[in-house]
Amino acid sequence: MAAKPSDVRIRMYNVGFGDCFLLTFRYKDKKKTERHVLVDFGSTAAPMRRESQMGETAEDIRRITGGRLDAVVVTHRHADHISGFTPRANGKGPGDVIASIAKDAVIVQPWTEDPDLPKEAVKGRGGAPSGKKAFSALHARSLESMHSVAKAIVSRVQRHEFDDADVEDNSEENGEAAAEARANRPLVGRLGIGKGLTGKLGFLGETNLKNLPAVKNLQSMGRAHEWLSYGMKTALSGTVLPGVKVHVLGPPTIEEYPQVKAYAKDSDQYWKLQAAATKVSAELTVEKLFPDAPSVQAEDLPKSVRWFVRKVRTAQAQQLMELVRIVDSTLNNTSLILMFEIGGKLLLFPGDAQIENWAYALEHAKNKTAMRKLLRATDLYKVGHHGSLNATPKPLWEMFKKKPKIVTLLSTRPGKHGSTTSHTEVPRTTLRDELDAHSNFHTTENCGKNKTSPLFDEIVVKFGR
Repeated sequence: MAAKPSDVRIRMYNVGFGDCFLLTFRYKDKKKTERHVLVDFGSTAAPMRRESQMGETAEDIRRITGGRLDAVVVTHRHADHISGFTPRANGKGPGDVIASIAKDAVIVQPWTEDPDLPKEAVKGRGGAPSGKKAFSALHARSLESMHSVAKAIVSRVQRHEFDDADVEDNSEENGEAAAEARANRPLVGRLGIGKGLTGKLGFLGETNLKNLPAVKNLQSMGRAHEWLSYGMKTALSGTVLPGVKVHVLGPPTIEEYPQVKAYAKDSDQYWKLQAAATKVSAELTVEKLFPDAPSVQAEDLPKSVRWFVRKVRTAQAQQLMELVRIVDSTLNNTSLILMFEIGGKLLLFPGDAQIENWAYALEHAKNKTAMRKLLRATDLYKVGHHGSLNATPKPLWEMFKKKPKIVTLLSTRPGKHGSTTSHTEVPRTTLRDELDAHSNFHTTENCGKNKTSPLFDEIVVKFGR
C-alpha cells in the first residue's frame, strides 16, 4: 500500500436533522486500496419533502464500501447521531446493515461511553492521564439522570393539549385582531401551552432519550473499541489509516476541565436531586398525589381564573424547556473532536461540541499553543451541531486562516430546533450567512437541487506528497 492516501472522498448524507459522513481514503497502489470511516449515523427528523432515508443511506454505504467499514466514529450519544444504529427484529434495519459491514471495524467513542470503566477509575482504559480520575460515580449518575429528565419531559408533553398558536416567546398578544383570535380559540387551546413550544419540547426531549437498542448494537459491533478523551492516542492514526495522523481535541475529562459539564451552577446537587424528583414521573410508579381532592375540567373553569391556568402551564413549559436544553447542552459537550492530518491537509470533525468542550483545547490545555496552531491551518470544517449558535465559537471561526478557501460542511434541517424570535434557530441565520460568504460552503439543504442524488453531497480533498 502507498504510504499515504492520495485523496479522501467525503460523502455528507442528507439524513435530515442528524449527521452521517462517510470518509473514503484512497491510496495509489496496485490494488487501489480504500479505507472507509463512518462518522455518526443518526437522524431525528427526515429530510424535507422525503420520508426517512436511513435505510437507503445504509445500503449506499454498504455498496460504496464493498461491504467493509474500517472504523466507525460515534461522536456522542444524541439520537440524531446514533439512531440509525438501531437494529430491527427482522434483522433488516439500517443498524443491522451497518453492523454487518463493521465486523472488522474499530469503534471509536468518547470516554463517557465506556460501559466497563469502573465508577471510581484512577485512569481511563487505553491511556487517560495517569493520576487523574477519568470517570466519576457522580458523573455516571448524572448522565443516566439526564435520560430520566428527558423521559419525564416527553411524558409530560404527550399529556398536554394545545392549539395552533405558537407561544414560544410567551409575548402578550395585543390589538383587536389578536383579541378576536384569542376569543375564537377552543377553551382547551387557550389554556394550553402552544403547539410550537410543545413540539420543540417533544423534539428536544426525544433527542435526549437513551436509545438503548442503538447503544447495545454499538457495544457489540466491531473487532475493537476505543473510548477517547483529549490528547489520547487512537488506532485510527497509522494503523487503521496508514499515512494519516488523528488528533483527539476533545472532550476533556471532568478532572481536566470541570466546566465541560455545563450543568446548572449548583450542578453536583442539581442533577442528583433532579434525578430523584423525576424518577417517579418518568417511571410512572406513583399514584395521583391528592387522589381525593376535587378537580375541575377545563370547560368548567370560571372565566376569572382561566388566564391563571394558562400562565401556570406556560411557566411550567418554559421550565421544562430550560431543563431539556441543559440536558442537550451537557451531552453535546461529551462530543469527540477529531482532526485528521494527511499530506499537509487538516480535516476537523467536532460532532456537536459546544463552547465548554472547545474552551479546553483553545484556552486551558497545557499544549494549547500547538492546538491553536493546528486549528488555524484547518482546511475542512464539519460545522458543529447542525449550525447552532454556540457550537462554532467566534474565536474558533476567526482562528481559521484559510478563509475563504476553507471547506465547510453543514448537515442540518431548518425548523426543528430553536426559534427565529429568540435568535436560537438551527441553523443560525448569521452563522449560515458567514459560512456562505467566507468559505467553500456545502449544506444538506441543497442535496438534490444541483446534484444527481438527493442522498448525499460529495467533496473530494486531494493531498500533497
